[in-house]
Parts: sequence; structure tokens; C-alpha cells
Amino acid sequence: MIKNIKYMLSNWIAWDKKSLVFFFIRVPALVLQPIVTAYIPKAMIDCINDGVTTERLILVIALLSLLLTLTIWMDPFMSELIRGGARIVRMRYAVIAFRKNLKTDYVNIESLEKREIQKRAEDFYGGRWSGGASFIDTCSQFCVCIVGVITSSLLIYKVDFFMILLILATCIAQFALLKIINKKIRENLDSRSKFRTKFDYFYKMSKNTDACKDIRLYSLSDYFIKALSGSLYQLEKIIAKYTHQSAAFDAVTAALNLIREAVAYVYLVYLVTKGRLSVSEFIFYFGIITGFSNWVVNLVFSYSQIERCCNECAAYRNYIDGEDTADKGCEFKEKDIKSIKFTDVAFKYPSAEEETLKNINLEFHGGENIAIVGENGAGKTTLIKLLCGLYSPTGGEITVNGTNTAEISKESYFDLFSAIFQDYYFLPMTVAENLAAEMNYDKEKLYSALEKADIADKINTLENKENSMMDKEVYKNAVDFSGGEKQKLLLAKAIYKNAPVLILDEPTAALDPIAENELYLKYNELTKDKLSFFISHRLSSTRFCDRILFVSNGQIAEEGTHEELMARKGAYYKMYQLQSYYYKEQEVAENA
Repeated sequence: MIKNIKYMLSNWIAWDKKSLVFFFIRVPALVLQPIVTAYIPKAMIDCINDGVTTERLILVIALLSLLLTLTIWMDPFMSELIRGGARIVRMRYAVIAFRKNLKTDYVNIESLEKREIQKRAEDFYGGRWSGGASFIDTCSQFCVCIVGVITSSLLIYKVDFFMILLILATCIAQFALLKIINKKIRENLDSRSKFRTKFDYFYKMSKNTDACKDIRLYSLSDYFIKALSGSLYQLEKIIAKYTHQSAAFDAVTAALNLIREAVAYVYLVYLVTKGRLSVSEFIFYFGIITGFSNWVVNLVFSYSQIERCCNECAAYRNYIDGEDTADKGCEFKEKDIKSIKFTDVAFKYPSAEEETLKNINLEFHGGENIAIVGENGAGKTTLIKLLCGLYSPTGGEITVNGTNTAEISKESYFDLFSAIFQDYYFLPMTVAENLAAEMNYDKEKLYSALEKADIADKINTLENKENSMMDKEVYKNAVDFSGGEKQKLLLAKAIYKNAPVLILDEPTAALDPIAENELYLKYNELTKDKLSFFISHRLSSTRFCDRILFVSNGQIAEEGTHEELMARKGAYYKMYQLQSYYYKEQEVAENA
């Protein structure tokens, strides 16, 4: 808890020093407010009993009222200034989390467990009353309560020490109850993250334009509503449970307050009847005791809120401080790839029981064209993600030109690859910015890439050419490219980057047969002097590659040229024969 308090305080001081000034102004103002309120009637009665002049009475009341007004005005004014700083601090925490989301290891993005941790971290900065935003305001209240308790104790001590013990006893009981409630809150928040992750997923999918086609065509609306309602129901159960616990706590607190106030009132009346207190002192001390009681209750509550902030901060730091391989390693300065070697490489997904890839031993050389084929789920995509650094091996090592990739920074390693994956996204930027991945691009180089990808003619027909905006969800006048055109744009993006290693994951999936054949004819030209990898489920498209890897059950089952693998009549041969039969049957049906 102390570490998290230091963490939040140091950040607040670094990001918004002005809040500390407002903090120290607010504390005495709030402490004085109930004391002055209790003292005004005492001062009036004393002045009347002492027979002071009307002018003197008015002056005393006016000065005290002015002081009270000043303290009342200070509270909301300073509070709003502190909250203004809180908005700055909350956005800072959000930006740090956003950077973490973009920099964290790719496997964390795919892991449900890590996504739940990320969702739990959002509680620290995700709202106006989140722990990161309310921490200073809560600390201010805590300090006000401490000063108020000390000040009130000194005044009450003059009456009877018994009153302090009574109030403290009831407040200790409240503190014990708050500790129990806070434990329940932590448990609720932890369990809530799981259902929030599911709820957010279904809610986002219901607005996703790509998913909406399947949802409507296959009548999945009822399923989505049921799934979303189920997650919402679980969330409501958790909130309802917390609400019932809080209601029970409030009921006990109200009972303790009633007992405390009743005993204090009866005891003060007793002191007045015994002549130990005057009427004015009775009014004053009753106000002070009430104030003391409120200070102690609020002190307990403020402590519980600081504890909540610390719990949320701990969850946030657990995510932010999580170690990533992206943060490690040195710059890889070599621009030419002579070899990439897999030595006893294995990979196991987090929480998985078995390894997806096991005992992979491969070596690739610059200028080679490699095809990676196999059945769905065999491990082709996992192998490629290991190759380009999105995953790190859980066993063995991968070396580039003899250097272990674990010793190379991710940012430097990513520079070695141009990749086209099946799942792709274009950002709400211009065509040029999407392809060049930068604001200042080389126009001549860009159009050269567009020409090689056979998409330049399409771009030249656009009103704003390469400066046309993309993503219709953001810009209503954005260009809407077809699936094949998007595939060509992705190819142009890879060509523009001109990295020494080219990865094409089903690059012809959205192309018609003619366009597919044209791309194959260009393939040798596009991959000249590069180490290239071609992932496909169409075995007929791999014949031009120097080497074919057939992946099965997480291992390299067969390796060789197309002719060599066909001659062996193994798994590759059987799959090729099945696909050839399918294409022949399809051709006969079309000609019939």
C-alpha cells in the first residue's frame, strides 16, 4: 500500500504541482468550517449574557459569518481545481496504458488472461471517480479528517475524556466493517473483469461492419443478444451483491451514529444539569462532538477510499510493469539476411496444456523462396509469428545471421520484415500514409510500389489520388476498395517498406484466378534478393518456391521441392492429389 501511495504521489507532483497548493488551502478551510459553525451560537449567547452592545454583537457575528462564508466558498472552489488536475493525471495514466497496449508482447493481446488483467487495469483510469483520478481528492479528505480529529479531540478533552473513548469505540467498529466491505469490493472487481471482457467483445462485434454481414445472413442476432444479456446479467449480479453489502454497512453505520449521538446528547445534558457546562458551552460542545464523530467516520471512509485507490493502482501497475521482450535487446544493424535458423524451437500458448510447435529445426538462407503449407491448425501461422518476432519461443532459439533474436530489440527486429497477413486493418489515414506508415513519404517510391502491386491505375482514378482518405467508419467520403484491391494495397505496403524478409500469408485469397496468376508471375520479381515466405492452403500455388515445408501436428512432417515431395508420395502428395481432384471436378461442373 505504501509503495502505491508513493507511486501515485510522485506522479501527481510530476504532472500537476498546482494541485498541492490547492490541497493545502483546502485542508484548513474544511477543518475550520464545522468549528466556526459550532462557535457562532456560543459567541452570540455569550455576548448576550455579557451584555455587550448591539454594535459589538453585530460585529462579532459579521466577522464569524465572513470567516464561515470564506471556508464554505473555499471548499468547492479548491475541490474543482483539484479535480481539474485529476483530469490531467487520469489522461496521463490512460496514455501510459495506451502505449503499453501498443508495445506489449503480441501474445498478451491474444491471451484472454492478459486481456482480463488489462481490463482490470482500466478501473484505475477509466472514469472520473477512478482511483487514479480521485486519489488526491481522497488524500485531501483524509488529511482534513486527521486535522479535524486532533483539533476536536483537544476541545472535547476539556469536557470529558469518556466522550472521546465512546466515539472511538463506535468508529473502530465501523472501520472493521469497512475492511470487510473493501475485501468484498476487490473480489467483486476481480470477478467483474471476466464478464466485462465478454460483454465488451459481444458489444463491439455487434457494431463491427464485417461481423454484421454474418450476423444478419445467418440469423445470429438472437445468439448475440442472449450472449450479451448473459454477460450483463452476471455483471448486474456482481453489482447487486456489492449494493446489498453496502446497504447492510450503511444500516449498521446509521445505528452506530444514532447510539453515539444519543449518548453524547444525554451526557451533555447531564453536565448542564450538574452545572459543569453553561448553555452556550452545551451548544458549542454538542456541535464539536458531532463534528468529531463525523471526522472519525469520514477518516475511516477516506482510509477505505485510499485503500481502494491503492488496490486499483496495484492492478494497473501489475499490467503496466509487466515484463515484455519488446523492451529488451540491442539494435540489429545488419541489413542483409544471410541466414535465419531455428534450433529445437518450441512454442506453447499461455494456459495451453500442450505445445503448438515442438522440436522445430530449420535453416533459411537469403534469396530463398519458402512455401509453408499444411492443414488448418497445423501450426503454420504460429511458425510465421515466431519467425517475424510476434511470438518468442518457449523453448529453443531463433538466430538471425548467428545472433539470437532474444538479444535483439523488437523494434529493430521488426524492421527486417514486410508482411501481409490474412487479417489486416487500414487506419483512418490517407492511402499514402497507410502504405508508407509515416506522414512524410517518398512519392516516387510509393508509386513504384503501387505499379509493382498493379494498383496504381486505381489510385490515379481517385479525386485525391494517394491522398484519399480510408476507413468509412471515420470519414464518410473515404474510398471503399474491394477485397482484391485491398490485397494489392497490402502488397504495395510490403514493397514500399523494402525489408529483406517478405512474408505473404495467403496473399491471393481475395483475388480472382486471373489476378492470382498475374501475381504469381510477378512473385519472382518482387522477391528478388529477398528471403521470402509464402503461406498457402493451395498447394498448386507453391510450385515456384525453392523449398516447401509441410507442417503437421506442430512439426515439420516433410521438406523439399514440389517434385521431391510428389515423388515421396507422403502427406503432401495426398493433399495435392485431393486438391487437384477437387479442381478437376469443379472444372467439369463449370463446363457442363
